[in-house]
Amino acid sequence: MSWIDPTLRRFLSYARPYRAWITGAAICGLLKFNIPLVFPLALKAIVDNLVSGKPLPFGSLHLLMLSLVAIYVAWAIVAYFRSMLADKASKRMIFDLRYDFYLHLQRLSLGFYETRQVGAIASRLMGDITTAQNFVGAAFINTIMDLSTLVLISAILFWENWQLALLSLSILPVYVFINRRYQTRIKESSKRAHDKLEEIAGNVHEQLSAMHVMQVNTREKTEEKRFFEETREHLDHMLDHVHSNAMAISLVGAITHAAPVLVIWFGAWQVMNNELTAGGLVAFYAYIGMLYSPLTRLTDLNIMLANSRSAMERIFEVFDTTPEITDKPNAMHVERCRGEVVFSHVSFCYGDERVILDDVSLRIPAGKTVAFVGRSGAGKSSLVKLLPRFYDVQRGRIMIDGIDIRDLQLKSLRNQIALVLQDAILFSGTIRDNLCYAKRNATDIELTEAARAADAVAFIEQLPQGFDTVIGERGLTLSGGQRQRLALARAFLRDAPILILDEATSALDSESENAIRRALQRLMRNRTTLVIAHRLSTIQSADQIVVFDNGRIVQQGRHEELMLDSDGLYRRLHDEQYDALCAHKAVAVGFHCGI
Repeated sequence: MSWIDPTLRRFLSYARPYRAWITGAAICGLLKFNIPLVFPLALKAIVDNLVSGKPLPFGSLHLLMLSLVAIYVAWAIVAYFRSMLADKASKRMIFDLRYDFYLHLQRLSLGFYETRQVGAIASRLMGDITTAQNFVGAAFINTIMDLSTLVLISAILFWENWQLALLSLSILPVYVFINRRYQTRIKESSKRAHDKLEEIAGNVHEQLSAMHVMQVNTREKTEEKRFFEETREHLDHMLDHVHSNAMAISLVGAITHAAPVLVIWFGAWQVMNNELTAGGLVAFYAYIGMLYSPLTRLTDLNIMLANSRSAMERIFEVFDTTPEITDKPNAMHVERCRGEVVFSHVSFCYGDERVILDDVSLRIPAGKTVAFVGRSGAGKSSLVKLLPRFYDVQRGRIMIDGIDIRDLQLKSLRNQIALVLQDAILFSGTIRDNLCYAKRNATDIELTEAARAADAVAFIEQLPQGFDTVIGERGLTLSGGQRQRLALARAFLRDAPILILDEATSALDSESENAIRRALQRLMRNRTTLVIAHRLSTIQSADQIVVFDNGRIVQQGRHEELMLDSDGLYRRLHDEQYDALCAHKAVAVGFHCGI
């Protein structure tokens, strides 16, 4: 298949497991399209006998008609199997392609998703793959059938009357020219339309996910205008696509309807000169209809192929994106580590941007708690993203229990780590589903114990269906404190030796914060814990505090030690927060007193 377009060849590789079904569909299709070719021959015999004044014997006529009925019963049977086998093959192919696409998306590194919209990726997963399905269900098998019909009808036409056959086939060069001319236009306009639709899908997903932000800032009109402009641009691409489709179909339709007129014209002249029988002309005209119908369908299929190829190219564009983070061939598996973490001369930047971390070295003993503080953009979050290998270091290395994390299997490494974020990520579904995300086969006892450790049992038991209560997309039916407690319960279930806390209490009210802080103390016990915090009051009991500034460690020690350095960054950050807190309280008291 070296002559086939590389994109089509990659797509058709998914047909290999279903060769038997596709072959069966093609055979049934050949029979379905070619069985009706016997009808014009029967029509010719009847017409010639009627015109000659010697009609067929009564028994012969019935036998001929019953034979045609039997043939069309057989046609119905092969048409059923053709449709069933072709659809089964196409549905299974698309299932395999979509599944492989989803698996590939899971293997792609975090950097891929941080530069793309979620809705745009989902558009390729669902919309483009569905568009590509049309190629298998219609274009691929129908093309085989139509081409075989064209060959067989052409042979019959030359056998019946070679002069009329040449006249009939004289339109083929024009047909080929039209298809070649418009196929590129159709493909390009289809790709532009799909690209724009992907952009719209990404923007709409973002807007719907942040509807409360849009409404509170009264940005409805702005977003309405933006949506109108984007969809209008998509409409322009679609109209261009429609124009190219219509031109191709109308031009092919014109020549396929004009050609029979020439055939009748020349054929009638032959009949009048006794060079052709009336039945022969009628049969020839019937075959002409059968000849031009596949040509018209091939034009439609050519358009479908152009659309499908555009979708295929967008699908394989993602497949050609290689994961940045992969396992080494001899990567090690560890069941459970002690939890000692060492950053050795680590430097890191995102792509070609400025250096985020510059020669960072730090040792965190197993079971100890280390807090990272510093101004926004200092490199704290980037450092902890390197530990589960969301990104890889450019220089230096990170070790767990003396093993470079790049020498560990990625799954094995991440099984050692539990992550609790400021914005607790929950999924639509039940509380049970969300907790079992950390441990697939968790028992009811394990779920209850984890929820109790996270101070979540009380509110779960008050819900209508308890652990089986549906919490909606991102858990929006729950309060912030409830969502965070479920995230902590998930971390308890995971029971990993290393824990990362990224501002886990910063967005909560004081009551929820106190409850979660107690749960965190239980969770952090006997675990190596890395805490990212802006509120310094929450990390004063840490075994060690590491202060970042411009990607470097500028201070480290316990709270009391760092406070002794009056010129140090930690002391300045502490005093700034203390002054801000005092000012806030003063404003609150003044407001309460009516000042």
